[in-house]
Amino acid sequence: MDPSSTNSLRTHDLVIWGATGYTGRLVALAAAEQVGDRTWAIAGRSRDRLQALRNEVATAGGTPPEIVVADLQDASSMRAMTGSTRVVLTTVGPYDLHGEPLIEACIATGTHVADITGEVPWVRRMRTRYETAARKAGVRIVSMCGYDSIPSELGVRLLQTAVIEAHGRPASEIEMTVGPIRGGVSGGTIASASNMIARAGDPELRNGPRGAAALCVTPPTPPIRSGEQWGIRRSPTLGIWTAPFFMAGINVAVVQRTHELLGRPWGDDFRYRECAAGGRGASGFLKASLLTAGTIGMVVALVVPPLRWIARRWFLPAPGEGPDPARLRDGFVRHRTVSVDPPATVEFEVDMDPGYAATARMLLACGMALLDDDVERPIDDAFCTPGALFGPRLTPRLAAMGFRIRTRTT
Repeated sequence: MDPSSTNSLRTHDLVIWGATGYTGRLVALAAAEQVGDRTWAIAGRSRDRLQALRNEVATAGGTPPEIVVADLQDASSMRAMTGSTRVVLTTVGPYDLHGEPLIEACIATGTHVADITGEVPWVRRMRTRYETAARKAGVRIVSMCGYDSIPSELGVRLLQTAVIEAHGRPASEIEMTVGPIRGGVSGGTIASASNMIARAGDPELRNGPRGAAALCVTPPTPPIRSGEQWGIRRSPTLGIWTAPFFMAGINVAVVQRTHELLGRPWGDDFRYRECAAGGRGASGFLKASLLTAGTIGMVVALVVPPLRWIARRWFLPAPGEGPDPARLRDGFVRHRTVSVDPPATVEFEVDMDPGYAATARMLLACGMALLDDDVERPIDDAFCTPGALFGPRLTPRLAAMGFRIRTRTT
């Protein structure tokens, strides 16, 4: 099925699935500012909650969306929802538990979909099950369209484009550092992380590909070198003391999958790694030490079942909860993506909570790019990464939403 052949029958350009959830609401509020004259709708199970969100959008002066009621347990309602639109943006997680019915409905109706999952095993499983059907239907299924992993992907794509133009060759090793950063966490993120940890012993996860090649269909030989660290390290590339970055495992796998989708233009020995910034000298070492201890402590609290129960019961937000408006507004993040040979730097900055307020806008930017067919190059695979499908073409869309992205080759 060619989606363009049925576009005239669709009543919406864009539908936000899960709009009444914590992150879905932020996507809807961002869409109200950005969609212009496009037709859009919010979708979920509760008409009353959807109506309340529609009223909130209208009160804020935005373009009020239409309302679509659908239920994951009702396949016909899901197909009616996806069949009414050209693109679905979904924030309903954990995707491992709730994502597959939407994939099935989008393939059945020839509808593109973008998500903000960071659940690598789920993405791999969906591609294995549905890649052939999705290609036949002519749909794009674009995962990791939020803080996981747009900053990482865009940093690498922009840097490689710049060094190839300036020096005629790609960088074989790139490192990205995160920090300073301020942001909160939502119950949905905790639920997704807890589900992945709880399933770590499943044969699918235990026997499947791991590490940097976890999303690759055909990993290269020799194996891709790891991009994670679990201790304090002085980075020769960055010239600072560094600590583990909690999301590095996900982001490195996504970047390496993008490299594969592009045909591995940076070489089979390409290495990408991520870390959290400590700093220079004794103070930088101390900061890196504290960041390392905090990261390891957080992992232990989520991995050990009794500690995980205590943390979720007393300290962590419940599903549907997240950072308050002040924290969303006052959040920020700074990323620096660097190569030494050839030398280049990409800076990615935004002054809002990165995991939620910024993620909502990143997902929306990907959805608008799908609507406009604003892709950098044709990709055969239906299951794509934003870095492969959109690449640097996302930069002006994000800049219009408040992101600052700069590239230097000296």
